[in-house]
Amino acid sequence: MNSIDPKEFMDELFFCLKQEDIVKAKALLQFASDSNVDITIQQQALLALGSAPESVAFPLLEYLLKIDISNPELNETLYELILDKSYGNTDLVLKYIHQDHKKSRLIYLQAAGDLMLAEAAPELARILQQETDKEILIATVKALGALRLAQYLPTIASVMADPDMEIKQSAIYAMAEMGEKSAVDQLFKVITGHDESDLLAIEALAGIQDQHALNVLSTLLESPHTHIRDAAIDQLIEIGKKAVPTLTTATRNAEADYMIHLVTTLGYIGDQSALPTLLDIINVKPKDPNIRQALYEALERLPSTKSAISLANGLQDGIEAVRMSAARAVDKNLSKVLVAGLKNIIRQEDEGARGAVAALIDAEADNIFNFLIVEESFVTLAKDHVLKKADPSTRAHFLELLRSKDQEELARSMEEAVPVAEPVQKKRPLEIFVVDDSKMMLKLYQNKLIKLGYRPRVFASPEKALTAVSILKPDLVITDLNMPKINGVQLTREIRRKYTRKQLPIIMITTQSDFIQMDENSHHESVNETYLNQSGINTVLHKPFTDDELAAAMDRFLKNTT
Repeated sequence: MNSIDPKEFMDELFFCLKQEDIVKAKALLQFASDSNVDITIQQQALLALGSAPESVAFPLLEYLLKIDISNPELNETLYELILDKSYGNTDLVLKYIHQDHKKSRLIYLQAAGDLMLAEAAPELARILQQETDKEILIATVKALGALRLAQYLPTIASVMADPDMEIKQSAIYAMAEMGEKSAVDQLFKVITGHDESDLLAIEALAGIQDQHALNVLSTLLESPHTHIRDAAIDQLIEIGKKAVPTLTTATRNAEADYMIHLVTTLGYIGDQSALPTLLDIINVKPKDPNIRQALYEALERLPSTKSAISLANGLQDGIEAVRMSAARAVDKNLSKVLVAGLKNIIRQEDEGARGAVAALIDAEADNIFNFLIVEESFVTLAKDHVLKKADPSTRAHFLELLRSKDQEELARSMEEAVPVAEPVQKKRPLEIFVVDDSKMMLKLYQNKLIKLGYRPRVFASPEKALTAVSILKPDLVITDLNMPKINGVQLTREIRRKYTRKQLPIIMITTQSDFIQMDENSHHESVNETYLNQSGINTVLHKPFTDDELAAAMDRFLKNTT
């Protein structure tokens, strides 16, 4: 085969094309398409068809589509030739779209979209209404979407009724390619919270990125469905700086749950242009402590000297979790103004000062201690907290920190003053897995659980928690609801593949009203037990909660555990 003379072969092919001898040309092309023939000769043979009249070229192209050509380069050349010959020949394209040969149909459907043959739209719409073949349906949807004709949006949207997820996906991507306002609105309607196509639609919206699409993505942060919120947050974070103006504008009239997600997303994006909005919200002192906590967590990711006064005030918040979030932010936002403010607070040696020092120590905000260790008031308050309230691991960390700062004498005196440990309990300490993407919250849970006599094991990644659960069964799992990639509900469902609610209790922590139902007669809110049963969760704690509430929730499931 390789001994073929290229010149003789091409001369004969050109002669056949000139004489419109389709039968002989087919024989030559069949020979040229053989995999043993040099690719250069094969490509030259295909390109020669470009000079042939349409009456000859189209039958030969159709013939080639029926031959199994394995070389990708050759197939690409063939498709480029089809595009070239199809341009301005809508009638011929439509003719081949209705051929019985499936490969030909698929190729010409693709060509109709790539060439944006608007005249083909009515026929494409009819195919969608009548066709049952999956591949043909998908190719037709793609082609119709590529034409970007708004009047055919309902036709594409109707495909969403098909149960096949690949067909639904093609419809979603086709609507996204249309990109206009009506397409964005239609994609929004697709997101119901009850179908796996939700995530595809959210991804498609993120790909559009015009202002209307960004507004819709922002609105999804107040969805009652966790997986929708999390997917929208992930996409907005991926979009980044471009999404910031939309998110900051949305904070103006946002309710509590929505505000928390807006603020959290702005923090993860980490663009400084969001800072004025976040500080404005802090300065009005939101009543909801979950909003305040989200704000300080966002400021941890947006270092700026402008945050000094707000962070100092946050250390005196009435809620421990908020104080610790502020402490973490302090560690990333040190400035002369902030140091001066903290010294002034601590010198008061009142309850506000005690809470501030405790938060800084428990959050392991180590950078600030370089400036505070020389303050007598700080040393006094730090001793009191480390000796009386800090958990052993926090105490050990602080003492090691003192030694690293050449405060060996102070560290030794504090170590010697540590109360003698109580006798070891005969019962093993119950092991609690805690899952939260916030390192500050993990530290907070660790402190609380150790004080309650449990042995906590913390995970900032749900994936790592799942791996650990598969190896060693804990006595109880505490998990946050809203986490990236795998949320608390998804984590619970994975755990339930191995353990029942009775075998391994799971407490869900959330700021949301996801699990709340309202009694229409009494207007009393209560936890939706039906949803808890379906999701596999044992009980829910809404932030902020007290130590007593946490202990009571755990005792319900652990009081008989040995």
